[in-house]
Amino acid sequence: MKKFARILAIALVLVMALTTLVACPEPPVDGEKTKYTLTVWGAEEDQAMLKAMCDAYAKANPQNEYKFLFGVQSEADAADKVLNDVESGPDVYSFASDQINKLFAAGALARVGGETERNVIANNTPGSIDAASFKINGEDQLWAYPMTGDNCYFVYYDKRVFTEESLLASLDSMLDTAAAAGKTVHFKLNDDGWYLSSFFFANPDLKYEVTYDDAMVEQSVSINFNEAGGLEAMKAIRNYVAHDSLVVQTDDSKIIAAFTDGSAAAAVTGTWNRKAISDLLGENMGVCKLPTAMIAGEQTQLSGFMGYKLVGVNGFSKNKGEAHKLAEWLTNEQNQLIRFQQRGFGPTNKNLASLPEVLNDPVISVVLEQGQFNRAQKSVPGNYWTPMGSLITPLVTAKADGTYADITDEKLQEYLDALVDQIAK
Repeated sequence: MKKFARILAIALVLVMALTTLVACPEPPVDGEKTKYTLTVWGAEEDQAMLKAMCDAYAKANPQNEYKFLFGVQSEADAADKVLNDVESGPDVYSFASDQINKLFAAGALARVGGETERNVIANNTPGSIDAASFKINGEDQLWAYPMTGDNCYFVYYDKRVFTEESLLASLDSMLDTAAAAGKTVHFKLNDDGWYLSSFFFANPDLKYEVTYDDAMVEQSVSINFNEAGGLEAMKAIRNYVAHDSLVVQTDDSKIIAAFTDGSAAAAVTGTWNRKAISDLLGENMGVCKLPTAMIAGEQTQLSGFMGYKLVGVNGFSKNKGEAHKLAEWLTNEQNQLIRFQQRGFGPTNKNLASLPEVLNDPVISVVLEQGQFNRAQKSVPGNYWTPMGSLITPLVTAKADGTYADITDEKLQEYLDALVDQIAK
């Protein structure tokens, strides 16, 4: 019995010792680095720049060892890709500001808090902070890091074709001038509701409105694009699509190819194509705001979206703290300056926004001018993009098969009614 008691006592001592070892591990060996693996997603054109920024982050934090896994993903549809498998998604990723609601609702964003939140708010423009924030239970909360403030579209043109600015004032004169030169104007009105919205936004009475619950989940959506003003916009689009010099079935690669072979006189696109077009046209590259369009018998200023590119930290990241530090680094003043210098992106950082080289930049100046007419790209209905993207596909098809005359006003109204049915909730 005494022997059993002695064995039991020894066993208890061993269990207690083992518990102590598990609960209180020895400190790491001097010089040993903490290892982090972080998956970072960004646009294809930004990959080299993004990798350089992450390498600089690693050098600035020599106490840690980093392994960065990079993914190519456009900001335009980042949310859809992240939400395919949010728990296994990237730790840090960039996205367009209109996607913030569904990312938040799915838990794909981790809140920016504490001193970091105060610093980001103090250092960036109010519009960019609003795009990255929510008001929850009466409290303004920051849920992403502003990265760029120029997510809109405008016109790039060849000065050898458009020899006077007056030729760029209206879409009519742009198309006629291009036609006279045997060239085209690219404007991605088909397969992209982002660009097509410019005709509807030209009328301030055409709107959508979304209501959300406390978790930022859509509760209801109203939209009036099928009213009289919307029909007038569609009639105008029908007239312009019929013009042989207007290319509505296009994308970035086709725009660059058209400027390369000299077939394009102008294109509606954004800052992301600045370097490529500048390299091709050189001193012959010009930029200007969107033109007016003939809508309901009047020349009316086209108005697009004004959005921001943001960087988010995945709410399911296994290294959330370090991911926040990296996101803050990728969007800090120095790296916003690098984006401006290397890619021509407009900064949201207040110090940079007031720099002469930014203010005097011709592209950024046009962005600011166009921004006076644009609508904020926030609280966009979740079901908006797909039906808007395909709204004028029947016109494109009819033009191709020779049945364009069959697209009556009644058919245009049918297309608009179907659009509203798909978007409204």
